[in-house]
Amino acid sequence: MSTSSPTPTATTKTWTKNADRPLRTLSKSVGIWAFAHFVGVPVPWRAVRQTSGTALLAFEHERLVALAAAGENVPPVLAFDGFALTTGDIGETVDLQLHRMPEGERLPLMCAASADLARFHARGQWHGGAQLRNTTWNGERFARLDFEERLRPGMALHTVQVYDVLQMLLSLARFLQPLGPGAVQAVLQAYDTAGPGGPALREFIKHLLPRLQRVSRIAAWSKRLDSSRELMRLRTVLEGMAGFVGRGA
Repeated sequence: MSTSSPTPTATTKTWTKNADRPLRTLSKSVGIWAFAHFVGVPVPWRAVRQTSGTALLAFEHERLVALAAAGENVPPVLAFDGFALTTGDIGETVDLQLHRMPEGERLPLMCAASADLARFHARGQWHGGAQLRNTTWNGERFARLDFEERLRPGMALHTVQVYDVLQMLLSLARFLQPLGPGAVQAVLQAYDTAGPGGPALREFIKHLLPRLQRVSRIAAWSKRLDSSRELMRLRTVLEGMAGFVGRGA
């Protein structure tokens, strides 16, 4: 994901991305590629390796125009000249709102965001960067931003959609862990209930669980890792995933 700079105007806030900006480093690209393949998502190398800011910008512009034409809630394109892309503001991201909410009030918003992603997928769409830092909520509707990940046509649509769900779920781990595995299962069930993608998601998770469970067991050999915040979050997610898969068995 690239950084953006706000450009205030007299009436509304806008955001501008420039082609001349730091791109993903080689080591970062390798890390993303390796993680995706570890979890069973065959992301093509050309999709994660960023070498041209103008190409990324052109791809995102193309996606925003196509999504807006399809009636999806995305930032409106205000200007694009090949080197700068200016879009309108679509509000505050879901993760920022979750940070401000009391712990006990977060789950309904997380489930609503999951259900909205399911409906987005049911319309034949995909995000590619479905972490909730890239989703906004204005009290009435969700909207999405940051579409520079070039995962299609190199990957099958259903694979990219499952990857979207995994990105969303892992981005919520910090909020889900204090609520327990039942909250993880509730978020996954919200996705299942709102669209037709539940069976594919269950099948993917069923094959993913043994890999992540091995990571958890190996990490337990280290006292430092075994008690780390990251591993506690992972174990909560794993237990919730297992409950979701078991419920559909």
